[in-house]
Amino acid sequence: MNQQPTRCLSGDEITALMFAARRQLTRWANRRDLQPRELVQRTALIRAVRVLEDSAFNDSCELRATPSG
Repeated sequence: MNQQPTRCLSGDEITALMFAARRQLTRWANRRDLQPRELVQRTALIRAVRVLEDSAFNDSCELRATPSG
């Protein structure tokens, strides 16, 4: 069986991603004319930040692709 190596993020990388996501959300909060694509991305960023804020991710997390379909 051919498996790809597990991809992980450190706690510092998770913190950096949350910082970047919150910064973008702040930018979008100050705009009234978001494009439909930006609205979708904003919703995805809000969900991602909420997930990453879980204390289970304080040290690190493993990334896995979800099946598309």
